[in-house]
Amino acid sequence: MPFFRKRKEEAAKPPTKAGAAISGVISGSLGESVDAAWQGLKNVGEAFRDPKRVGVRAADQPTVQWLRQLASLLSKLGAEILRSGENTGDTEKQIVDIAARYGVRARCFALPSGIFVRVETVSGDPGSELDFAPVSDGGMQLNQVEALQKLLLRMRAEAVPFDQVRDALRAEQAMPRRFQPTAVVSGYALLTLALGLLQHPTLNAAIGYAVLGAAVGVLQYLVKRHLPPLLTLLPVAASILVTALALRFAGPLLHEEPGNLFIPPLIGFLPGAALTLGAIELATDSALSGLSRLAGAVNILLMLALGILVATDTVHAHPVGKPVPDTLGAWIGWAAAALLAIGFTINSDAPNRSLTWLIAALLATRVVQTAGTLVGGQVLGAFVAGMGLPLTASWIGKRAGIPDQVIFLPAFWMLVPGAHGLSGVQQLLVNHSPAGWQTLLNVMITVVAIALGVLAGASLRRTTRLEVLPVEQATG
Repeated sequence: MPFFRKRKEEAAKPPTKAGAAISGVISGSLGESVDAAWQGLKNVGEAFRDPKRVGVRAADQPTVQWLRQLASLLSKLGAEILRSGENTGDTEKQIVDIAARYGVRARCFALPSGIFVRVETVSGDPGSELDFAPVSDGGMQLNQVEALQKLLLRMRAEAVPFDQVRDALRAEQAMPRRFQPTAVVSGYALLTLALGLLQHPTLNAAIGYAVLGAAVGVLQYLVKRHLPPLLTLLPVAASILVTALALRFAGPLLHEEPGNLFIPPLIGFLPGAALTLGAIELATDSALSGLSRLAGAVNILLMLALGILVATDTVHAHPVGKPVPDTLGAWIGWAAAALLAIGFTINSDAPNRSLTWLIAALLATRVVQTAGTLVGGQVLGAFVAGMGLPLTASWIGKRAGIPDQVIFLPAFWMLVPGAHGLSGVQQLLVNHSPAGWQTLLNVMITVVAIALGVLAGASLRRTTRLEVLPVEQATG
């Protein structure tokens, strides 16, 4: 019987490294000794930590022109990966793997502002070619991130013709917004409302968050559409606008401290992700990239604080009435996480089918963070939540066919403490309060905890690396 014969042959095959490791854990735990169980656990860790290596056939006598085109293509691809929010170390690994799929070796040097790529053959003949591509201004919409990730998966699986890659990159960069400007502004207001409710959940404050968030959303749209040269000054203008409105109207009318109202509307400018990516890059020996990101993040915080300082010095604050007691329960934090997912879907053009998974990912991240905080405090909560992010995004990606980054970026963004960083700078520059130093110190400790958690979680995923081998040794 062929079927049973095949099953016997499969049963006779030696187990994989991971399978043998797990068998060692089971056998050691059940009956042999603690040493055997410990060795089995170590083998499991090694099996899932070490990337799987797949050899690829070396390119057959490539020309100088072909190498030059490939270097140019890979540098442009790397710039798009960086623009999507990936850290420099992972960007370099992806470019090296894709170059291997074309049968050549690549060396990369990535910075947040651009990437150098050098490609060369295994034999060194006809030499090597170097190219550089800058990272264009502005982040990506989530539907663009999805298109880019699908292209990267295809390029890892096969040597895609250069023309098709160029066409795919042009199509991704030209993707229009799926929602009308009114919806985009509403999405930004939802993001503001969600962040505000996570920090200061009162009913009156929620009204202020929504109105001020809509005001910043309109300002963003007008500047991007009609005054692009002023984009650099947009953080200052936005912080002046919301601070002035909070001092003059929102605080007195809503009986809320203005300081509780004007930070959440600046959600689109808060550099929490840049702070955490910088910490990740510093931890992975990408010191130049990490310091560059941290310097850029501090610059944004100072620009926002400058706007707050200008507004507080020029606008006469009306007295705030009697504070309204907190009328919202503990459930509001979970509702805010769901609102955050909806706001991201609208404001950042996430794919429609990802909304349910985004809500699930954000709620799962909040569950893990809350549990960790209850057990060991804020730092442990940040660490375990960061560790869960790559694993959650990877699991959803495999189950739902949604690229990891589409899920990872919003959840990561919810976790990073950019608002607290701005609060610390505001306390120092505006209120002249020494407590600002303690706030900033807590922010940096939390950022490091998240960064280490993300690195730990990413190391638990089994990855596959491509490498160029001589023809007789290649397997892929």
